Amino acid sequence: MRIKLEEADKTSELEMHKEGDLRVALAVACLSETFIADAPVSFVIVAEYERTTRRYGDRGVRYVHIEVEHVGQNIYLQCESLGLATVAIGAFYDVEVARVLSLPEEHKPIYVMPVGVGAEEV
Repeated sequence: MRIKLEEADKTSELEMHKEGDLRVALAVACLSETFIADAPVSFVIVAEYERTTRRYGDRGVRYVHIEVEHVGQNIYLQCESLGLATVAIGAFYDVEVARVLSLPEEHKPIYVMPVGVGAEEV
């Protein structure tokens, strides 16, 4: 499954990394936060530090975190505009999230952002 995102002069794509219903396993990896298992979709934002530190050295780690924050902010803004809810979760077992998603070794999970209707809407 691919989702094409288009802005004025650039196109980006989201690509499904792994098929299947991973919500319960992801919730367990996130310290058993059950609302993650209830969310219809979760975005897991990962970093490949080497891609940036190769060019910018240790300062690249900061740049990666800044970009992750921008992605998270955009997810929050889009959710708000659609009447949805999300929360950025950083409390999880890194190795377990990577295992659940079958992430390559160099991809490090930074945020898990479940998206759905807010609890007050249910």
